[in-house]
Amino acid sequence: MYNQTLLNHMENSTNKINDEYMDVLINKIIFIIILCISIPSIMINLFATYRLHGNTKLSVFAFRCILHVSLFTTCTCIPLFLVELYFNLYFPLSLFICKLWLIIDYSSIVCLALLVCWASIQRHILIFGPIHMKKLQSTFKFKLIPSTFALGFPLIWYSILISTCTYEKTIRNKFRCQPCFEDKKFIFLIDTLLSLLFPLLITILATLFLLIRIIRLRFRLFRSNSKKWRRCKRLTRQMILFSSIYLIGLLPYVLVNLNSLYEFWPLINLSWCIQIANAFTYVPCCFSSFLSIYAIPEIWKNRRNHHHHQQQHQQQNSLRKNRKQEQTSFTLPSVFLTTKTSTDTE
Repeated sequence: MYNQTLLNHMENSTNKINDEYMDVLINKIIFIIILCISIPSIMINLFATYRLHGNTKLSVFAFRCILHVSLFTTCTCIPLFLVELYFNLYFPLSLFICKLWLIIDYSSIVCLALLVCWASIQRHILIFGPIHMKKLQSTFKFKLIPSTFALGFPLIWYSILISTCTYEKTIRNKFRCQPCFEDKKFIFLIDTLLSLLFPLLITILATLFLLIRIIRLRFRLFRSNSKKWRRCKRLTRQMILFSSIYLIGLLPYVLVNLNSLYEFWPLINLSWCIQIANAFTYVPCCFSSFLSIYAIPEIWKNRRNHHHHQQQHQQQNSLRKNRKQEQTSFTLPSVFLTTKTSTDTE
């Protein structure tokens, strides 16, 4: 009996050591991969943001917002995540920095999800919507309202949830920097549904529906209006690519969250699986810059030529307005003369 308990104790201790070794190994691998990807991602993001600066196209505006949020997340949240990986999931900094990191981290992930969801719906309006709807969408307030909601809603929501968290320091005056609302099943479920699952489903359905509509449009525009087809294909390709990295990044995290609530797959509850899913949430912010230089041709256009075309377009619009004013000024005296002659004859 004593030997059996001793063997069980030794087996449990060896399993625990193996699990700890696996966690350390996974953390080191994730640390190296994220470090190697995030540095070129920041450089490419700065280049793409600079090239798209001043571009007021509605088709580019949503992706400009995605690039800005991705750059901010890569420069602020990823370094703190690397610090946590380096210390094997124990956070060495102050409690205030921990809470600030969690608020920015969770808010930026959900903000990217809402921006991609908005872009997937917006593509239907840009390709298939009526002209007056496109003009309405291009106004400043219709650009500002979705982007403000995508940034403000998660920031307020996670500030309320995370500000109430308390932590106890454990090993070497360090603690695990994790949100406390994940321990409350109802709040965690509401957060997963509203912040992640609903935008995820809307993005999938909108992108699939857009792909079906664009295939039908291809058969309708076969051998005609190739310029319009190229524009539609470009807008659809952009949406499919950005939706793909969004799904790759957030789908494992959503599955891990749902599994922690209902435990339908016990293997995912292992610590190294959860850590890989957490690392995947940085896929959208790291890879959006790489996709932008491929999917957004406006980055590679000469800014001088673009500015010159804008000036020519403005000059043409001003000439048209002057012609209309001249026509109205000529028609008014003629109308006055005709009415005067008619009264004189009477």
